[in-house]
Amino acid sequence: MSSTSSAAMQKGINLSDRSSSVAAPRGRVADIVDAAIAAASECLRERVILQAIDWRPVEPDKVASLLSSLEHGGASCPRWLAQSLLAAGHVLTDDLDCRLPADLKALHRVNRAQELPPNEAGTVAMLEALRSDGSVDRDVIAALVRRLVELGWSTEAVQLALAHYHRAPEVMRHTGQHFAAQLERLPNVRLRVAGCSTTQILADELAPACAVEGWRAEISQADFGEVITELLAPRSDGDALVVLLDLDGFAARDWRNAPADGFKLLSDKAELLGNALAAFAERSAVPLLINTIPSAPAPTAGLLDRHHDMGLRRGIDLVNARILDAAERSGHIIVIDTDQALAELPILRHIDPKLWFYGRIAYSADATRALARAFAQAWSLVRRGPVKVVAVDLDNTLWGGVYGDDGVERLACGHDFPGNAFLAMQQECLRLKGQGLLLVALSKNNADAITAFECHPGMALRPDDFAAAAINWEPKPQNIRAVADSLNLGLDSFLFLDDSPQEREAMRRACPEVRVPEIPPDPADRPLWLRRLACTWPVRLTAEDAARASSYAAGREAAALKASAASLDDFLLGLEQRLTLSHVCAGTLARVAQMHQRTNQFNLTTLRSTEADIATLTAGGTRGVAILGRVADKFGDHGIVIAATVAIDGDAAEIRSLLMSCRVIGRQVEHAFVGELLAELARRGVVQVRGDYIPTAKNGMVRDFYAACGFELTHSDETKSTWTFCFGQAELPSSQFVSTAWEN
Repeated sequence: MSSTSSAAMQKGINLSDRSSSVAAPRGRVADIVDAAIAAASECLRERVILQAIDWRPVEPDKVASLLSSLEHGGASCPRWLAQSLLAAGHVLTDDLDCRLPADLKALHRVNRAQELPPNEAGTVAMLEALRSDGSVDRDVIAALVRRLVELGWSTEAVQLALAHYHRAPEVMRHTGQHFAAQLERLPNVRLRVAGCSTTQILADELAPACAVEGWRAEISQADFGEVITELLAPRSDGDALVVLLDLDGFAARDWRNAPADGFKLLSDKAELLGNALAAFAERSAVPLLINTIPSAPAPTAGLLDRHHDMGLRRGIDLVNARILDAAERSGHIIVIDTDQALAELPILRHIDPKLWFYGRIAYSADATRALARAFAQAWSLVRRGPVKVVAVDLDNTLWGGVYGDDGVERLACGHDFPGNAFLAMQQECLRLKGQGLLLVALSKNNADAITAFECHPGMALRPDDFAAAAINWEPKPQNIRAVADSLNLGLDSFLFLDDSPQEREAMRRACPEVRVPEIPPDPADRPLWLRRLACTWPVRLTAEDAARASSYAAGREAAALKASAASLDDFLLGLEQRLTLSHVCAGTLARVAQMHQRTNQFNLTTLRSTEADIATLTAGGTRGVAILGRVADKFGDHGIVIAATVAIDGDAAEIRSLLMSCRVIGRQVEHAFVGELLAELARRGVVQVRGDYIPTAKNGMVRDFYAACGFELTHSDETKSTWTFCFGQAELPSSQFVSTAWEN
């Protein structure tokens, strides 16, 4: 035994007896703590006493003595000890703070909050970073939430607890009544839940899951097992229907039947489900969120499970195929891939047999929580859409190394390690570009760094893959604002990827609207991480998504023309713009509905119409019309960029929605389009057209648009202004710079 341990023993203290601190009187415990502090480095090496001490009642000066004792003994404070001290509310030394990981650094900062102003920006930024970091220790999150509540930072406490609720639900206990208070301030969403088995646990979990996404969920439930009834006779009092599927609840097999007969029965039920989904899409005005049936934890036909009539996997594939077929035909149906939603859980934890046999609860508590999170994410994507722009750093993010120091030849990117990880990251960026997201290079670097994509043989990206670039030595928040202005997009459309914690924190502070996730420190982890980043997931892909980057490239050339033109008229005339109008049909319905979900600036009512809403309005051709416009100019084809929906009642019409992509704002396309729209309404016998402007935080640019088109103001209050166009009393709007044609 060491001399330190012997000295402690001579005082009557056995350092290896961890239970002594429990049974000893208070004075005796204090003696043990004092002895452990004096022998801290020895205790650390022998792994005794320090792990058993409750540091909450220990005085701060004694904690300082502990840290000093470790330093003098040549031992560094391990993470577990720093975590124990910080969870107990103590403050560490500044030099130790520099060595702490991000989660403990945030806890240390919160413990020092008395020294900082309320809701100090740096601390808030650190907490925001932890909300997107799935590797944070659950105990640290609990300690942070408790401490934030004590400090009165209830908003930050609830946000942090919600962000980690799906993997650490117990942290919500520490928020007390603050969760309910914050919930009341969120916009409301009414969800109807139906399933083939018990849905109560899912209904309970949807409230916090939706709160993570910024919604206050009001949940109602269908009767047990009434999912087909809900689909065939949809209600009109909700914002979405959530359907929870499982195979045993939907079509349990009776093994007394012959295999072929059993599979035929399952096929019939799958067909019934597919028909019910199609009926719902036709009859309901709200979206349907439905999960696929997940992989089974055990087969029913062993190695033949995927192709034999008795195979469970074959039955699962059959049902899922019917679901996906229905979703393919209607963008009204949003499918949750259950295997993806439960990917972080071992397959045996997807179910809890006791819950099934006790209460027909198909999924375990952890799996249900993960599914609730997936449903809530899907709803948020349906309502708000994914991000539109990925602003990405260069050095050590898209390639390994620093361009200014290493030169092109030593940058790591290619088919050998570690360059292959950066090459994979570039491929993921190309994937996102192909799905309609714009890429922006945002780097503190020499301006010619962009040429590395041409000069380095291992690069997948090319300079023209970027819709914009801000490569200079200015602050990145300043640059991203300039890029947003040049692209006519709001900052809330941007995702910022940067390997530097300092740059991420600076962006969160200066541009809180921008989404700034915690990028994995290891480049090998980043490609898969980016695929799992839900804010990039498309809800529906259209031809315009794939062509969006090309359209912005054409926009850059048009901007160059504008800069060189002698006047605005010369610029517009030089564009040679062509507007082709047509009625919305089955082939263009998805794109027009997508525009209704994602367009914010040039959008007079911000009505978030779905495919079903638009199809219902235009059914029969007499209730209303939906018209779109494609724009092309001398630099390229911009695709479908403008649309309107109009309700018709006899000789009167109401413009329900009028919206246009920011890519062609300011080119008089909108005036030419409205002129053609009004002419079409006149051909249908309409004599008066009404349109509302409903102001939002983003659409101020169209406040006076109706006035510019010859409409008269007939009503105005704080919520909206109403404008009327009477044929014969005003000329139809038009533009000499836009040629128009109708497409059959």
